[in-house]
Amino acid sequence: MLTPIQMRTKTKWKRTLVASGLVAGLSSILIVAGCASDTEGNAGSGKEGDASHTEAASNQQGASEESTKARGSISVAIYDRGNIPADEGTIENNRWTRYMNENGPVDVKYVAIPRFDSIAKYNTLFASSSAPDLIFEYDSNYRDQLYQQKQLLPIDDELLKTYAPDYYDYLEQYPLMRKIGTKEDGQLYELGAVGTMLPNHVLFIRKDWLDALHLPIPQTTEELFQTAKAFAEQDPDGNGKDDTYGFSLSFVSGMMLDYMFGNVFTIYEKYPWYIQEDELVHDWERSAAAVSYKKRIYDEGLVDKDFLTDTKGEKAKQDWVNGKLGIYGANGGFNDVTMYEALMNVNPDAEIVPIALPESEFGQFSPALTTPIRKTAAINASAKDPGAVLEYVNFLIQPETTTTLSFGIEGEHFERKENGCPIAINPEKRKQEMGYQGDMNMLNWRDVQNPECFGVTAYLNPDMSSLSEAAAGLAKLRVDGYALYVNKETPLPLYTMMDYMPSMPQDLQMLNTNALNAIQDIWVKAIIGGTSYTVDQAVADAKAAWDRAGGERVDDWYKQWYQENKETAILTEDIYSLTGN
Repeated sequence: MLTPIQMRTKTKWKRTLVASGLVAGLSSILIVAGCASDTEGNAGSGKEGDASHTEAASNQQGASEESTKARGSISVAIYDRGNIPADEGTIENNRWTRYMNENGPVDVKYVAIPRFDSIAKYNTLFASSSAPDLIFEYDSNYRDQLYQQKQLLPIDDELLKTYAPDYYDYLEQYPLMRKIGTKEDGQLYELGAVGTMLPNHVLFIRKDWLDALHLPIPQTTEELFQTAKAFAEQDPDGNGKDDTYGFSLSFVSGMMLDYMFGNVFTIYEKYPWYIQEDELVHDWERSAAAVSYKKRIYDEGLVDKDFLTDTKGEKAKQDWVNGKLGIYGANGGFNDVTMYEALMNVNPDAEIVPIALPESEFGQFSPALTTPIRKTAAINASAKDPGAVLEYVNFLIQPETTTTLSFGIEGEHFERKENGCPIAINPEKRKQEMGYQGDMNMLNWRDVQNPECFGVTAYLNPDMSSLSEAAAGLAKLRVDGYALYVNKETPLPLYTMMDYMPSMPQDLQMLNTNALNAIQDIWVKAIIGGTSYTVDQAVADAKAAWDRAGGERVDDWYKQWYQENKETAILTEDIYSLTGN
């Protein structure tokens, strides 16, 4: 089936001023093209011409002014992950931001947003009325908060048809995309894309360490504990030193332990509600079990006890790369080629494999997965030129733009195979010049536009000849990882993915956030508190904190929402049905 963009005549975005020698007929064509892209902020009469000017000259001048006015100016958020090479510039000014400005329909100022401190940065920008016009943010809770605060612009169909016709066509073709972007008032606020559900977090284990200690791959949480204990105490690398850890409690590794117990109460996600007997209830048992497990491995000395300062998991990653860690939760699925390459450089004989999350008393679950139908963007309600913002959106979703932001410039960074799929010419050059800008592509529809080159088929059948040695090594592992994680038999523990969760009223949202953050502090206290602070006491204190904050109001709201929307809401079981998994 042809996509809307494939059916539409390819749009030329790069506008040029009218040269003085152009004939009036060409000028009139340019006037039409300029008007078709005119934005509200650029409306107005042209400069009055001199009486001695000929009609042709007036037409040329008018066309030139129309063309100039048609090019809007906007600001766009871009995540800063701190990974751009110095000779590539900055995340706001590099070869790809320049490409977008030189080839796109509008002038763009990119605004850096720290990836793992994005909310604080956005709050500062909104407070100073300097937030970007186009907001990119993965956290659906925060986008909901902006909606409640009336910081987001409702996007009507006429605006879309005029300035982002291809995105409008996608909404018509994929009505579920419109559904998840529409808020309680019935208006569209959030933009996104249809993609593929893939592993986002991966649990790796040192298979060579297992073999050295004659251990099987752990199948249960108890077996995982015993494996971590052996890795920490039995010198799995054979260097005669007591210098290895079994596991890590920081960042994704700690989140993995929560997910093993079906507990979606982590440092970044706090959703302790689960469907039980056809009700959405607040469950305390899963959190208690996960905290008890973490406390046990902490007390046994199986992890680095400085995990609280390792908020982004960089220390854990270094321990893993340097051969000091036996079990590691990796962020970004199988995409961290730099990590794998560094590991193999330091430990060329290392053998790593992905493993399923071990089963707990609550069942067996998958780690975090990418959202197949995802929302990632919204327009600032204070944007002066919404039309220009949507022109940029429409440019972003063009197949040519998506391919460029994914693979670079054809002939320089990639070439095409016989089937038309892009492959890297020089993987090292591509990594150096493109390894930092993936977040510019948060609205890409490439899985829909070209499923043979992208999507699940391409994910499971990579062209090894086009990959670096490290990338090829990871690609071999991801086939097994996909089967382990994207499977309805080991589902996500969430009642639905975060993008599909309901929006609470702002007062409840604030109550909920503050109370759950306080409870997170209680869980941490229990983990590191030794015998002086038990898990039972922590649970009692957490429940008391929830009650004092008025948490019952939140629980009641969730219960009512579920009863009223369970037939129409997108729940976890629906997601697996939609994706064929």
